[in-house]
Amino acid sequence: MNRAEFISLAVLSAIFFSCYKPPTGESPLPPPAGPQPEEPVVPEDNDKPQPGQYALPLIETTDIHGHIVYSESGTLHYRLAYIADKVEDIRGRGDNYDKSRLLLLDGGDLYQGSSISNLQDGQPIYMAMDLMDYDAVTVGNHEFDWVFDTLVDSDATLPDYDRGGLHYMNEVPVVCSNLYRNGSRVSCTRDYVIVEKSAVNASGATVPVKIGIIGFATNYAGSIMTSKFAGMGYSINADYSLAENLAASLESSGQCDASILLVHGAANSSAGNLGGGSVIDLVLGGHSHTTQSGRTSQGMPYLQGGRYAEHYAYARLCFTVDDEGAVSFSGVDSQNIFTVDSTRDLHSTQGQNADDLSETVLSLSDEAVANVADELNDVIGYIDVSATTYYISGSGDRAATMSNWMCDIIRRIGDADVAFVNSGGIRTTFPLNGQSRRDITVANVYDMFPFCNTTYVYDITYAELLKVFTYALTSGGSALFSRVTGIDCYYNGGTVRSLRKDGTVIYQNGSWTGNWAARNVLLAVSEYIATTERTDYYTDIPNPLIEWNSSPRLIDNTMVDNENAIRVLREEAEASGGRLKIDTAAHFIESN
Repeated sequence: MNRAEFISLAVLSAIFFSCYKPPTGESPLPPPAGPQPEEPVVPEDNDKPQPGQYALPLIETTDIHGHIVYSESGTLHYRLAYIADKVEDIRGRGDNYDKSRLLLLDGGDLYQGSSISNLQDGQPIYMAMDLMDYDAVTVGNHEFDWVFDTLVDSDATLPDYDRGGLHYMNEVPVVCSNLYRNGSRVSCTRDYVIVEKSAVNASGATVPVKIGIIGFATNYAGSIMTSKFAGMGYSINADYSLAENLAASLESSGQCDASILLVHGAANSSAGNLGGGSVIDLVLGGHSHTTQSGRTSQGMPYLQGGRYAEHYAYARLCFTVDDEGAVSFSGVDSQNIFTVDSTRDLHSTQGQNADDLSETVLSLSDEAVANVADELNDVIGYIDVSATTYYISGSGDRAATMSNWMCDIIRRIGDADVAFVNSGGIRTTFPLNGQSRRDITVANVYDMFPFCNTTYVYDITYAELLKVFTYALTSGGSALFSRVTGIDCYYNGGTVRSLRKDGTVIYQNGSWTGNWAARNVLLAVSEYIATTERTDYYTDIPNPLIEWNSSPRLIDNTMVDNENAIRVLREEAEASGGRLKIDTAAHFIESN
C-alpha cells in the first residue's frame, strides 16, 4: 500500500467514525493529511445518494497581516506555502485536484503587517488566495489602512492581477453583510455567498452540499484611523440579528444546507452574541489574534485560526443522508487548531521540505521576496540593544525598548520634544538573539511603521501636556497614549504625581515649578492617536487632541511615518557611524 492509499483510507475511516457532535471535552480526531480517493465509489442509483454519514472538512486562516513568508533573523519561513500544502492534501493535486473537497475561508486583516506585503500593497496575499482557491474572505479593520476601495474589486472579489505577462481575474469573494457607507450597504462586498461542496462518506461516496458563508464585522471602528473609515462615511451595524435573520432565510428557503458566520471579531464572543436557538451552525472569527476552539454554553461551535499564518483552524461539517436521499446538517466535528511547523516551512536549499510546501505558493512567495529584495537588503544602520516589547522595570508595564525607539523616531520626524505611541501600534520587534549587533534595513522600517500614518505635531503648553497625561492614565486613554519619550511622568494609579524634563522637576503633586506650565512644548503622535475619539467611560475625559485638531495648536500632519523614519534614521546613521541608538529607560514611571 503506498502513502496516498494509506492516507486516503485513514481519512475515510476518520470521517465515518467521527461525524457527530462530540460531547464537551472530547478530544477531536486529527485532520486528514492526504488526498481523497481518485475515483470515489458512485452509488448504483446516481439520482439518490447512499444513506448514512458524510463530512466536509474546512480550514480557516485569519489575521495573516501580509505574512506570506516570515523572516526570522534572515531565515525565511514559508508559512502560507505550508498551509497551502495542507489544503492540497485534502483537495488533491494535478489532475486529482477537486476544490469541492474542502471549504477554505479567511477572517480578515489580510495584507498589512509584513514588509514584503506592505511594499507591494498586499498583492502577494491576494494573489496567493486566488491560487489557493479560497472560498471567501471577510473584511478586517486593517483592510482600511490603504483605502478600502483599492483592495477589493467592484464585483466584490479580491483584486485582479498580472503575473508572468498574463492577466488573472481574481474570483475570491469578499463577504461582509453589515458594512455601510453613507448609510447604504457598500456594493464592493457581498452579504453572503453560497458555495457548493462535496461531502464524503466512509466508502468514498460523495453527496453535494451547499454552505452559506455570511460575512460580518464587529464594531471595530475604534481600531481604524478616522480619516480612512468614519471620515470616508463608513460605518458598521453590529446587530447580530442581521446575520441571524439572513441565515434563517437562506436555510428555510433551501438555498443552503448549513450556514457559517465568518466574522472579523473574536469567535467566542461573537458566538455568544448569537445567543441560544441560532440557526447558524458555526462561527469562524478573527481580530483578537488568538487561537480559539470550543463551544458556547448553549452549544454554538466556534473556531479562530490565530495570526500571521502561525496556525490554521480545522473542523468538519457533518451531514446525514436519509433513506430518501434527503441531506440534513448534523453537526460540527473534529475542531482543532494546528501550528505551522517552523522546521518544515523552511526552503533555503533546493528540495528542502518539498513534501510540506505547495509548489505554486512557494514559487509565488519567492517572487514576492525577489520583488522587494532591494529594500530587504538596503541596510540603514545597526542596533546594539534588543528592541523588544519586554516591559522595562519600574514602568508599570508602560515602557519597552521597542516603543522607546519608535517614540524617539516620531519625535525626530516631527522635530518635537515629546512623543507617544499606542500599544496597538507596536507591531514588530528586533531582538539581538545573542549577537552583539543587528542590521536594520528599509524593509524593517516598514515592519515598524506599517500603517502609513501621518505624524501629527502640536504646539501646546506644558499645562496642556498635563491634560494629555491625565487622559493617558484613564482606562479610555491608556491604550492610545501608552508609551512616551521626551519627558518622565511619575504616576500612581490614575494620578500624575510628577513631570520631569531632562531631570528637572517641572510639576509635583499639583504645583508647577516657575513658569513651566505656560512654556511651549512640541508634541508628536501618529495619525491614529490624533484622530481616535475615545472618551473615558468613568471620568468622561475625552482625547484632548480631537479638539486641538481644529485649532492652531496643530501645526503639521503631512509627514508619512515610514518614509520619514527612513530619512531620520539615515541621518542618524550617517552622523554616528551607523549606530542607531535605542533608549533603555522607563519614562512612564510607577511611583508610590
